[in-house]
Amino acid sequence: MNCDWRTAKKRYELQQQIENGLPLPLKEHKSILDPYVDIINAKLEISGITASAIYHFLIDTTDYSGKYGLVKNYVKKHKDERPKKATIRVPKVPGKLGQVDWKEDLTLISKYGELFTFNIFLFTLPFSEKKYCRLTLDKKQDTVINSLIYVFQYIGGIPKEIWFDNMLTIVDAAKMGKHDRINDKIKQFAKDMAFTPIPCRPRRPQSKGSVEALAKLCDRLLAYNHEFETIEDLEKIVNTFNENINNEVSQSHNRVVNEVFIYEKEYLLPLPNNKIFNSYLSNRQTRKVAKDSMISYKSNKYSVPVKYIGSDLNVIEKDNSLYIYDNTNLIRCHQISNNPLNYNKDDVKDILVSDLLKDSTEEKIEAFIADNLSQYDNLL
Repeated sequence: MNCDWRTAKKRYELQQQIENGLPLPLKEHKSILDPYVDIINAKLEISGITASAIYHFLIDTTDYSGKYGLVKNYVKKHKDERPKKATIRVPKVPGKLGQVDWKEDLTLISKYGELFTFNIFLFTLPFSEKKYCRLTLDKKQDTVINSLIYVFQYIGGIPKEIWFDNMLTIVDAAKMGKHDRINDKIKQFAKDMAFTPIPCRPRRPQSKGSVEALAKLCDRLLAYNHEFETIEDLEKIVNTFNENINNEVSQSHNRVVNEVFIYEKEYLLPLPNNKIFNSYLSNRQTRKVAKDSMISYKSNKYSVPVKYIGSDLNVIEKDNSLYIYDNTNLIRCHQISNNPLNYNKDDVKDILVSDLLKDSTEEKIEAFIADNLSQYDNLL
C-alpha cells in the first residue's frame, strides 16, 4: 500500500483506543496569536473597530510578529460575540417628528474655476420623507432659526418634535452632560413655534436616519461642478434638487414623497401668525468676496475694498439699497440696480492701484477711471 510502518502503527493504536472506549488524546495546538488574545478581545469592545486597526495596534505596541491574516480570521470569528447595543426604532407617526442636520463644507467649482464652499441646511419628516434643503454660507444660530422658519412655511405646518444633531447653536456646551441642554434662545423659539426640541446623542447616526440619508443624497450636487457662475446659480440648483427629490419614490415607503406628504400635512401643527415669524426672521445674508473684489447679489455684482477679497461679508437689502457689513462694521452701501457690474469709485481706484495701474500717478488713475466708467455707462 506504499505506507510507512509508523503510519500503520499510529492508525492501529488509534483504532484500538476507539474499540476499547478510551478517550482520544487531544493534540494541543498553539498559535502565535495566543499571548495577544486578551488584548484583541478588549479592543473588540470598541464599536466599529476593524481587524486592520487591531493588527497595527499590536505591531506598534507589542512584539507580535505574526501575519495580518491571523488577526483578521480571529476578529471575524469572534466579533459576533461582542455585546450588542440595541437601537430603539421610533415609530413613524404622521406630523410628530422632524429631523435637522447639516451637509457641511460642500465645495463646487464654477465655470471660471472659482471654488465655492457652502453648507446645506437639511430637514426631513420621517413619516412621509418630505425633505427641505437650503444653501447657507454659515451655520450660525440665526441661520438655523431662519432656515427652520423657511421649512415651516415650505411644508405649511410644524411637527410636534424636532430632533437636532448635537450643534453648539442648539446645545449649550456647559450643559453637555445634562438632560435639559437646549440653549435659551432656541428654547424660546421652540416655545413660540409650539414644538419640542430634542438633541440627539452624538455619534449616533441611527437616531436621525432619515436626515442622514438626505445628507448622502446631496452628493448628487457634485455633478454640477463647472456648471454654474454665481452663488445665486448654486441656490437655484439646490432649490431644484429639493423639488426633484420630493417628487421621487422613497425607499422608505415605495411611494412618491409628495403624495404621502399630502396625508401627513393634516397632522402638522398650524403656523403661528406672521408677526411671530417676522420677529425672528433676519434679512441678513452672507456673501464671499471674489477675486475681482466684488460680491454677487441677485445675479449682479457690487464692489468692496480690495482688502476684503476672500472674506465672507454680510449683506442686507433695505429701501432699495444694499448694505455690506464686515461683522457689524458698514463698509459699503450701493443702490440696488439691474446693472451687471456696480462699482464704487474708491473701490475702482483700489483695484487699479493693486494691479493694472500699480505704478501710475493718481492723476493718470483718475483720468483712466473717468474715461472707462463713462464709456461703460454709455454702453449700459
